[in-house]
Amino acid sequence: MKKIYIILMDTKTIPSRLVSLFTLYRYGHVAISFNKKCDVIYSFGRRNLYWIFNGGFVVENKDGDFFKKFSNTRCKISEVDVNEKQYSDLVNIVNDMYRNRNIYRYDYLGMILRYLGINITFKNKYVCSYFVAELLENARICSFDKKTFNVKPKDFEKIDGLNLIYTGKYLMFR
Repeated sequence: MKKIYIILMDTKTIPSRLVSLFTLYRYGHVAISFNKKCDVIYSFGRRNLYWIFNGGFVVENKDGDFFKKFSNTRCKISEVDVNEKQYSDLVNIVNDMYRNRNIYRYDYLGMILRYLGINITFKNKYVCSYFVAELLENARICSFDKKTFNVKPKDFEKIDGLNLIYTGKYLMFR
């Protein structure tokens, strides 16, 4: 057995605050990690530290510029047991997306339309929760009771076998 890590975050950024406002849930951002330290995380978010509208597939490092700027980020980190095949499939999907990261964009329009009840998706466009939900379903780790593009950060708390291992400041997690 292997473990993967689901990180729910309150980054204190404007987009995270907006998601929290509309979902009525503290954590407005979701990421995934493959190591227990969660020092490298994968998600969809801003690609440029100072410009939120250039979003897409991102790999963030705990000691990188984003978390230096948003050092008060709070989080809930949970682990999930997966088998070797699920883990391998998940890593392969993420590695493929990383190799092709320039084709992926943050789905600002889709997020607004889905909030308004218009269930639409656009090719190669994701928000963080849609990205992580899609990864988990495609690797057959879990499924949700709704379409992955409608999954919200709070929905990750319902994953079978989820084990909360930490709540607090992200930079304090070791």
